[in-house]
Amino acid sequence: MLTRYYGENGVRITHTAASDAAWLADVFVGLPPEKAQGNVRVETMQGCAVVRGADGTVLFSEAQAPRLNAKGGFRLAFQTRPEERFFGWGEWFNAYARRSGQWKLEARESPAFLQGRQTYSTIPMFISSRGYACFLLNSRPSRWKLDDHKGILSVEVGQGPADYLLIFGRTLKEIVRQYTQWTGRPPLLPRWAFGLWVTAYPQEAQEKVVELVREHRRRDVPLDGVILDYHWEEKFHNFQFRKSLFPHPERLVEDLKQENVRLGLIFTPFLNTKNEPLKKAILNLAVRNVPAGLEKDDERDMEGYQQAQEAGYLAHPDAAWWFGRGGMFDFTNPAGARWWCGRMEPLYRLGVAFFKNDDGEYLPKDARSAVGLTGEEYHNLYGFYYGKAIYEGMEGLDDRRGMVYARSVWAGSQRYPALFLGDQKPTFAHLRATIRAALNLSWLGFSYWTADVFGLDGRTTPETHMRYAQWTLLSPVARYFQRPAAVDDTRSPWSHGPQAAAGFQKYAELRYRLLPYYHCLGWEAYTDGTPVVRPLALEFEGEPELLEIADQVMLGPALMAAPVVEGGAATRAVIFPQGKWFNFWTDEAISGGERVEVRAAVDELPLFVRGGQWLVMGPAHRFIRDDHRFDTLEFHLWPPFEAELTFRDDDGLTRAYQRGEFAATQVSAQVRDGQVCLKLSPAEGEYNGMPEVRHVTFVLHFPAGSTPEIANMPEGFDIEMEGNCVRAAGTVRTREGAEITLTMK
Repeated sequence: MLTRYYGENGVRITHTAASDAAWLADVFVGLPPEKAQGNVRVETMQGCAVVRGADGTVLFSEAQAPRLNAKGGFRLAFQTRPEERFFGWGEWFNAYARRSGQWKLEARESPAFLQGRQTYSTIPMFISSRGYACFLLNSRPSRWKLDDHKGILSVEVGQGPADYLLIFGRTLKEIVRQYTQWTGRPPLLPRWAFGLWVTAYPQEAQEKVVELVREHRRRDVPLDGVILDYHWEEKFHNFQFRKSLFPHPERLVEDLKQENVRLGLIFTPFLNTKNEPLKKAILNLAVRNVPAGLEKDDERDMEGYQQAQEAGYLAHPDAAWWFGRGGMFDFTNPAGARWWCGRMEPLYRLGVAFFKNDDGEYLPKDARSAVGLTGEEYHNLYGFYYGKAIYEGMEGLDDRRGMVYARSVWAGSQRYPALFLGDQKPTFAHLRATIRAALNLSWLGFSYWTADVFGLDGRTTPETHMRYAQWTLLSPVARYFQRPAAVDDTRSPWSHGPQAAAGFQKYAELRYRLLPYYHCLGWEAYTDGTPVVRPLALEFEGEPELLEIADQVMLGPALMAAPVVEGGAATRAVIFPQGKWFNFWTDEAISGGERVEVRAAVDELPLFVRGGQWLVMGPAHRFIRDDHRFDTLEFHLWPPFEAELTFRDDDGLTRAYQRGEFAATQVSAQVRDGQVCLKLSPAEGEYNGMPEVRHVTFVLHFPAGSTPEIANMPEGFDIEMEGNCVRAAGTVRTREGAEITLTMK
């Protein structure tokens, strides 16, 4: 057994020949140099590794000596405890806070009916509620079993090294921060990406796409992005707009630009080689609304295929996928990645803002890679290299922030945001599944993801329409699939009448009002790896009753959402962590540490604010301009009026923030002798377009039913009483800040 130490709380245990796979350096970009000893030490007992802390406490132990086989495979068994819960392993829809079960880590296309058994993104990494994480340094498919009766968590791999990395921490949040330091942290999204997106699928003609955008504007429904899905392209992959649908792509980009909407395009990793009219005809019949005669089109890009094949850029020359067969591209090949991005560049120069990376789960086992990975090693990793190549290719073209929108990811993919959670149906079972999947990914440092606002396909009801929207419109990224009315008249924000339309508008507007808050959370993810959406067990440690909660989420430190996941519900039970809580809509005070049945009318998401935490809000925009600045801000606070916040700002569009071009403003509240002291410190730092002044409003929320009174009128601020709220509004010079004191009667 070989033991190596990393940092103060990391240790690597290798029972066979160490893994020399190229992906280790690509994924673990921040792994510190080996050291002689950290805060933990490893010893061997009866052939099993045992890890102890500095005080001798057993932190982790193998339950059995590793079992090796003649084919180069192994079985490892780890000791567990009855109270222990496990999180992670990638994107899982059917399980959370595991304490028993069996599952296989092999990335697969996972339509809705298969999401209980397989998933798009599998990562051999888990976090234990006991305060450690384990990453199996083997990318091949693996089988896991958690036996709660025997107290054993085991993993079997058919080939490759029995090699794993352990991370220990005083808190679970510390473990996540350490893990993301070693595998990379998410960069900031372009600011507009926090707006609402729409996908037109199956693809419609150019004029229909523009008309959809203008319908949003006519109805005053926010929109910032449009994704053209399958059929925008003439062939897979000639990177050319289909002339029958998009005769004037330059005009399309310009028309969208005039409406302040960005364009995204779907990609697949295939260069098609076989035209299969029957398969396409069946698919087109299933999804409907495809251009007439599309099943007869030749989708082969033989010129591109031959170029890639001759140059050695294909991982597999003849891989099957749902739309045919083709050469599956090898994104581990640097020259190949440049060739691909070179074909992509004219689209980017045209004005395409980002790309959707679909279908990264199909790599055959007999594939190859330029860095020497076998097909088995490469399969689960494929989505990582796919996203890495395109993201870095985009960033190599100019200073704009890159963005991909991937379906299959792996460890380290959080560096290449964002991802979508696959294909769900508009049912409550699938709504619950999306929350579990999102939480599992959040444990592994993924900050930017979304489930489709109304599910992928299937007719919605007024109830599922509103309940899905309430949850997904507040997720880090928000997108919905639009279908023409002739195909499905239930999938527009306005498709179920005035009540549903008003409900959608309410939460879409709230999303845009929360833009400054999400921006703060993005900065936190970038600087320390804490995910934007947090499981309750990650945000509130030491409360074991929170470990298994998979239908409530923390949106950063201040907001808790409890989506309604049952049909016909007018109330739902909510568990409140310790502390002071308030209903976001009514300011009703709620004691922490209790389980409360709360109101949940069909048009209302149970949403709660944590006392003593700043919630930063802004105006309700209909779109986010490239030159958007946070020049109008509201700082909301609920008791206790003791809070600190660092509000960082930047240009919102470029990577200049990575070069230090941003400003930081400290915001604080303190209570002294019956006085509430509010302070906005002078901004430190600078960036292009930094506003000289800001319109700032402090809003103090008192519990519902209270009638606060202010005895003084601070100079430079207008004081208003709105029910149980005190509003102090003023114009502040950014580099001077402001400080006011409110004396309570």
